[in-house]
Amino acid sequence: MTEYMTEQEQIEQLKAWVKQYGLTVLAGVAIAFVAVSGWRYWQEYQNNILIQASSIYDIMLDARSQATDKSLADATVKAKKLLADYPKTPYAPLASMMLARDAVAHQNYTEATKQLTWVIDHSNNNALREIARLRLARIAIAEKHPESAIDTLKIVDDKNFAGLIEEVKGDAYLRLNDTTKAKAAYELALQQLPQDELTERPLLQMKLDNVATS
Repeated sequence: MTEYMTEQEQIEQLKAWVKQYGLTVLAGVAIAFVAVSGWRYWQEYQNNILIQASSIYDIMLDARSQATDKSLADATVKAKKLLADYPKTPYAPLASMMLARDAVAHQNYTEATKQLTWVIDHSNNNALREIARLRLARIAIAEKHPESAIDTLKIVDDKNFAGLIEEVKGDAYLRLNDTTKAKAAYELALQQLPQDELTERPLLQMKLDNVATS
């Protein structure tokens, strides 16, 4: 008996193997093909969504830069479209921040609060959420709700904003006439701010000096 199979024996063995395992292998190949195709389709779909959102965002910024009544109105329309149709893209929170800023400029604090809260609830960017919290806290102080401002700042999304957070806390405590806590917050804020921060430090030092002499 020969040690090697004849060509016919190899063919018969292959036929038997295909008969036994062929359907399973084909099913596995089909599943893998569907999975890969589905993943590629999903990636392409997501990429198209980002491209569309980016285009709308660019149009929004361009309209806003023209600063006419019509262009500003167009920018608002585009911002709301981003929120409605592309809420999961990174452009929607930026549009919401713009709407919040415009609302504050018109002293529409209810709308500003709504937009900033949306950013906090939906943005995946820690820094953007922290900026939204700080602005929300400042609105609460302006609306004479300092306790709400302090509660808002209890959650910290980005520790790089520690100095600004403590400063706004100090403002809230000062509105509550708690000069002891205000002073402590301002002192901590000064410690947290970088030494080369030329914009915030002088104003913050002035706040601390005013509290210390009161």
